[in-house]
Amino acid sequence: MSVWLAHFLNSFADQAGTWFVGAVLALLGLFSSRLLEKIKFALNRADLRVKYYEEMATQISRFVFIVDRYIRVYRSSWIGPEGQAVISDEYDQLMNQISGREYVYLSWLQRYWGQSRATAFAQCMEKIRAVDLVIIRLNEAGDDKDKLIAELWSACGGLQEAARSLLLTTI
Repeated sequence: MSVWLAHFLNSFADQAGTWFVGAVLALLGLFSSRLLEKIKFALNRADLRVKYYEEMATQISRFVFIVDRYIRVYRSSWIGPEGQAVISDEYDQLMNQISGREYVYLSWLQRYWGQSRATAFAQCMEKIRAVDLVIIRLNEAGDDKDKLIAELWSACGGLQEAARSLLLTTI
């Protein structure tokens, strides 16, 4: 082997690490915009997941609470008709909000958490509708109010279980 070739190979071996780091940095420089875009997209997606989850969870939790409050107020005599009207109004507003956003929530769940969470939400919505149906019947009832209150307690228990199943296993 000639002297110049041996010198070249020795020099290359000494500087290989430097050349390797330089090549990696050059490649990162070429593709950094793609890498940064992917990181930004992943962070934005995570932020949206948290935002959407909190909105849906808050609405469902408020609904469970207001139904429980509705039952307790309806059965008691410690609150007057004005107080009952306030709770009924809040229930109506919340029911309209949840029903109006049902398909939005469903799309969020399917997109960000998968089909199993979307199915759990659909089951929760079935329980919400069951509670709503009993409350409608209760408001139209004459003498069967005690029977309907018991039915509402049962529907509320089913709703609580469905909400727990949906919300506590989502994240």
